[in-house]
Amino acid sequence: MEMRSQVYSPLQNTAVWLGAWIYDLVPTEEVIDAFVDLGGTHAIDEGGLLDLLRRVRETVAPLVDAPFTEPLITLALSGPGDPRAALRAAGTAEGALIIRGVDKRVSHALVPERLDGSTLWTWTEYEGPPSPESHLSPGDADALLTTATAEAARMIEATAYSTLAPASLRNPRLTVGTLSDFYDTPGLPHDVPPRAAKLFARADRVAAIVETVQQTMGEHSLDPQLIGLWRHIRGARMAGVSYTLAEFARL
Repeated sequence: MEMRSQVYSPLQNTAVWLGAWIYDLVPTEEVIDAFVDLGGTHAIDEGGLLDLLRRVRETVAPLVDAPFTEPLITLALSGPGDPRAALRAAGTAEGALIIRGVDKRVSHALVPERLDGSTLWTWTEYEGPPSPESHLSPGDADALLTTATAEAARMIEATAYSTLAPASLRNPRLTVGTLSDFYDTPGLPHDVPPRAAKLFARADRVAAIVETVQQTMGEHSLDPQLIGLWRHIRGARMAGVSYTLAEFARL
């Protein structure tokens, strides 16, 4: 199993930039630059990135100025043990952007296929709500991630690993810092609320630690403890996107 896809997806920042754009908080040129940084060239059906942006705007346009009820864009991520209706319908492993339309019974899923330096998008529809984690508050998502991380650390410390592992693996700060920087590229729009930015940063930090130990260092004896964090990292990212879009709607 490829581990990075379980703790990170460029769809997080893609969703935030797309949301900022539909609320006219960033110009079209900036959202295009962000999309290119996150996925290279983009295509949908017979068109390109501008066609994708146009379809999203046309779908949400009747709701942008309506009284806020639900975020217009949510993030759906899935992994072992927590399948999502949106992802089952879309048939994707990485995740999907869920776009609200006028009909509350139907959601639109923008599903990426990553190719060499490009992203091919598929637009599908499914019946049902977004992922449950998208309705978590930032505080609840942060608390779940913090508690799970502390519990994993406690379980690791209770094993002989903490004394037997090489120092570079017990405290791999340089690798963790490098990965945290990677996860944050290309950054976030200026109007992202501080609570969401903090939640994304914590998710990036925990994801970088997990990837450093499991993949970069190739240490798998701690998998039972670390795999348990995957779901909470994804949940934090989904909750952060939903909170951000809700705050954009109130600006």
